[in-house]
Amino acid sequence: MFNRDNAMLKSLSNLDLSPTMEKNARDKYAALARYLDEKGLESDFYPQGSFLIGTTIRPYRNGKNHDYDLDVLAILKRKKDETDAKSVKGDVGNCIKESGIYSKKLSKEDRNCWTLKYAEVSDEVGFSLDVVPSVDESIEIKNEIMSSGVNYSRVEKTVAITDKENNGYKWLTSNPLGFGEWFLEISNKHLTPNMMTEQYRGLPDDIKIIFASAKKIPTYYYRSNLQKAVQFIKRHRDIYYDRSNLRNDKPSSILVTALVADCVKDITGLSVSDIVDAFVIGFKNKNISIMKEGKILNPVDLSENLIERYTESRRNNMDKWVSVLADFMHIDDERRFKQTIHNDINTSIYAEAFGSSTIIKPTKPWKR
Repeated sequence: MFNRDNAMLKSLSNLDLSPTMEKNARDKYAALARYLDEKGLESDFYPQGSFLIGTTIRPYRNGKNHDYDLDVLAILKRKKDETDAKSVKGDVGNCIKESGIYSKKLSKEDRNCWTLKYAEVSDEVGFSLDVVPSVDESIEIKNEIMSSGVNYSRVEKTVAITDKENNGYKWLTSNPLGFGEWFLEISNKHLTPNMMTEQYRGLPDDIKIIFASAKKIPTYYYRSNLQKAVQFIKRHRDIYYDRSNLRNDKPSSILVTALVADCVKDITGLSVSDIVDAFVIGFKNKNISIMKEGKILNPVDLSENLIERYTESRRNNMDKWVSVLADFMHIDDERRFKQTIHNDINTSIYAEAFGSSTIIKPTKPWKR
């Protein structure tokens, strides 16, 4: 039996956020936070989403890789009942527009964020910082979430983010930091000291110089097998839905990540392929604990159904995607497995599996 994990890990090697870009992005948002403070807009900045939990994967849209999208949460030090969503969103945006440096990088105002683009940061690849303005959520809403069965330690970090729709602004309740803590607590069970030592050796010298040993390196420079499994699954999802012309049906990253983490939360010592298999089996059998009565619950807000707005067609498409992923993971022939990785995950590797040094670009859409 060939080592499918080695093949899967190789497929992620140039799709993950590099340590250099990780440091660059964190330096950039720290500088932005300092600038806002200097302008009198006191706030706390945190990475959120995939950037926070170490599952960032190179975006794939319209048949091409794109620059990384990194989310940053800006929590203004204001009380929710003493401000409004329009003011919070506008004040952050106005500060950015007043800067000679940041105004040139400002792309647009998105629904929940302001987007700053940093082009060609490393190896001709850049990233965008999606800055999400927010304030601490009200105690009333936090109490409602706690009543769903979530511990206060998870709920206390809940925020109200700004949401723009049809030129109007409103609040949306969100808890990216609580979700991050929940996920990373599980992820750390799948990160061993040996894995950290091995990954430390591969870090750039300028980062290793800052930190004296592998143990002193911040954990966001490391990747557990859970994080790598989530990256692999997300990459497969992105290409599947892109080629199937089902981009609007693509399941969200928080949904996929929650399902994968929840199915291995009480298990340790799993390989990347083990975790992918556990997700596939758990999803197909509907026995992942956050899957209840046709719902998929948010682990940090059990009153929220993450697929509440999914149509029957969209749910069926997700079932089809997971079935395609299952077929992929059942391939026993090493050459065919590498060919499938080349075609369906990363076309920059394993061209030799076709008996040719020519990179074969995937052109056929996924069968539906």
